[in-house]
Amino acid sequence: MPEFQTFLSGQALEEFWYWIKWLLFYVGPVVMILVALFAAEEIVKVIRSIFLKKDDDDDDYDVYRY
Repeated sequence: MPEFQTFLSGQALEEFWYWIKWLLFYVGPVVMILVALFAAEEIVKVIRSIFLKKDDDDDDYDVYRY
């Protein structure tokens, strides 16, 4: 019977955790910061639209005679 061998054993397991560490602790925070900046930009757009939309709503209350 051949010897049982796994994919993640020994050196391969160490290399796997090395790359997981890089993804979780170095790449992950950068992605979260970029998402937070995008979310902040969208919040600013929504707040601006609340104050600027009042000018656009004036036409809705006009009396039209046909």
